[in-house]
Amino acid sequence: MNKDQQWIDALQKGDREILGKIYLHHREGFLRYAQRYALPEEELRDIYQDSIIALYENVRQGKLEGLKSSLKTYLYAIGKYKILARLKNSAVSTSELMVEPLADGPEPLETSAAEERQQKLQRAYEQLGPRCREILRRFYYEAQKLEEIREALDYPNRDTVKAQKSRCLKQLKEIVHSHGQRQAGLDQ
Repeated sequence: MNKDQQWIDALQKGDREILGKIYLHHREGFLRYAQRYALPEEELRDIYQDSIIALYENVRQGKLEGLKSSLKTYLYAIGKYKILARLKNSAVSTSELMVEPLADGPEPLETSAAEERQQKLQRAYEQLGPRCREILRRFYYEAQKLEEIREALDYPNRDTVKAQKSRCLKQLKEIVHSHGQRQAGLDQ
């Protein structure tokens, strides 16, 4: 029996000491992973705590029976969805505030260079084929290992997934680069 399964079994029995071990074992890695999102450190810590609680509740309710990923991947996925929900809620509230600017208020700020790059990357990502989008999403946003992707997408081996991921990244870079050239008028 692997460590993840031992931890899940202990949590099902209500062992809160194991919950503390899981919390400490994955905290720093999760916080490093979560720094890619534009949220303050304090919010990320809150989200991690909420994710640990959700993990515990899911185990206690029997939702992790037959878990196909690692406990870490499952925990990170919970956290990622909580982060995205927080970002979505803050984006909605920000856009609602900017619909009608105050008459005496300052003009809305220009989009930052980082936001602009993020938007270009998102547009390029949407131009990829569905298989490439799926591989890149699983690898970069869900932090899945190549073996997990291989199993989920039914590739013959890990090296095939690695090669496909490399081709997808190359294609994404080419789309971003060609889009930049068109905008600069170099592609005419």
